Amino acid sequence: MIKVDNIAEKRVFHLRENESEPDFIKFKNEIIESIKNKNYSNFDTLKDNEYAKQFSVFIFHKKIQNEVSKITNPIIKTQLQNLNWFKVLVGSVEEIKELIRDNEYVLAQRNPELLDFKQYKDIFENLYKEQLSGNEKLKKQFFNLFEDMNVCPYCNRNFVNPIYKEHSLGADNKNQSPDIEHFFPKSIYPFLSLSISNLLPSCAFCNKIKSDVDTFQHNCLSPYEIKNSDFRFDFTLKSERVKEVRLISKNKNCKNSDILHLESLYNEVHSKYINDNLDDVLKYPRTYKDSLKKEFKLTESDYKELFRNYHDEKDFNKQPLSKMTKDLYNQIKNLTK
Repeated sequence: MIKVDNIAEKRVFHLRENESEPDFIKFKNEIIESIKNKNYSNFDTLKDNEYAKQFSVFIFHKKIQNEVSKITNPIIKTQLQNLNWFKVLVGSVEEIKELIRDNEYVLAQRNPELLDFKQYKDIFENLYKEQLSGNEKLKKQFFNLFEDMNVCPYCNRNFVNPIYKEHSLGADNKNQSPDIEHFFPKSIYPFLSLSISNLLPSCAFCNKIKSDVDTFQHNCLSPYEIKNSDFRFDFTLKSERVKEVRLISKNKNCKNSDILHLESLYNEVHSKYINDNLDDVLKYPRTYKDSLKKEFKLTESDYKELFRNYHDEKDFNKQPLSKMTKDLYNQIKNLTK
């Protein structure tokens, strides 16, 4: 698990027709300031701006209002109508969790006696498909929010870069994008189907293995809220070989690793990579290692040369296995103190 930015600037995306116009830029900045200040009531004024129809938050808001009116169950319908939808659409991950706590009895799949939940779920499934996953223009702009992220934030193993070909050979897909993953499953929390703080690019493997597990009830941490210290790889060393990899969570009740099966993946798939890195350290030039007998500590440039990966947490989203590689280095470094 690696951290993904959830700052206000990353919670709004738009079509590109007028994006270079001064008034468009000014309007976008107003939206961002409203998000920063949690001034969601201001969106009721902003939605009448001529540029509003190009922004995801206003496109989604209008469509949701139309669809909610069709829901037949009065309890579900009233609960949905009373939601602050701008907060739902662009609120932070912490605010999303608050919305779940306040609404889960009616708007999450908790109450087996609640009728017509399927209709409500289907309406939001269709909204997601029509407005985002099946809308190529908006979907492309969504992925542009993550243009500095190359690797799946869940496993930090697989690349998630979208591909947009200029030409198709006929039978191939001209466009190919990673999965859009709902951290809190849309099958359980339909009202969060278009919430930006609930949406992340992911590799197909993580999206499928995570499936519809209730991440809220299992106390999972979203990539939008984790810190580097929340998860740590630990390596069992024997005879100068790594025999086992464990992923340790600071919060013992957090089930991220269990749900994503990360420990077994790293042990079964990446053991050779791990031991190759360890061998590189053991083979490091003796003259240099002699000068580091008290502590094996590398400069950033030496680290990159030795491990062929990124050194800083802010760059872990750029290359596979960067988090694990840094934790391996830290454990080797600590062993030599």
